[in-house]
Amino acid sequence: MRESVENEYLCLALARALGIDVPQATIIRAGQMRALAVERFDRRWSRDKTRLIRLPQEDFCQALGLPSSTKYESDGGPGIAEIMQILMGSSNAIEDRYRFMMFQVFQWLIGATDGHAKNFSLFIERGGSYRLTPFYDVISAYPVLGGTGLNKRALKLAMGLRATKGKKTEIDKIFPRHFIATAKSVSFDRDSLQQIFDFFIKAFPQAVVSVRDALPPDFPQHIADAIFSHSLIMLERLRHKE
Repeated sequence: MRESVENEYLCLALARALGIDVPQATIIRAGQMRALAVERFDRRWSRDKTRLIRLPQEDFCQALGLPSSTKYESDGGPGIAEIMQILMGSSNAIEDRYRFMMFQVFQWLIGATDGHAKNFSLFIERGGSYRLTPFYDVISAYPVLGGTGLNKRALKLAMGLRATKGKKTEIDKIFPRHFIATAKSVSFDRDSLQQIFDFFIKAFPQAVVSVRDALPPDFPQHIADAIFSHSLIMLERLRHKE
């Protein structure tokens, strides 16, 4: 995806403004080249600051013993139900399940279509316990819509949501009722899901303003406009509880 550096930078900044646990990221420049420097959350300094210590982690394909070729649910990989089931055993189960469901709504709002099983991971702790890592690799498909690019109706989430028949993956065909049905199927509290909806309704527009105001002066305006405008359109579905 062209301009993926700026795209991911903005998506991470928006997530951070909403209090979603994502790593810090900075756009670095070398001549005409740009790259995204993302903070490593699988490393930490030793107490004396002389060594970097690796923090063991596994993505959800590894955790389930699945090959990388099945990272997408459409290829036989895990979906929301499988991940929520694993998170039942987390050392921080209630918060991790809440964070994961919240992030599913966030991905839908911003048109993040690549939330497959290898883009979610677990910290592996002593004694075999585990917990959810920060979220990462967040990119919106909205900047490539229109013109010779994609049609919004073609955008699909990597993990489907419960529907009357089967699952819904098409972003433009997903409504709050599909999150409600999914939450019920994975024993996620209905009031907690409504809390997530209400949070985004209130906080998302404020986050858009704060992130837009903090963007670098040379940030590509069309990327920001595409992500913000389409996300705010999707947010209206939460307002009207369609």
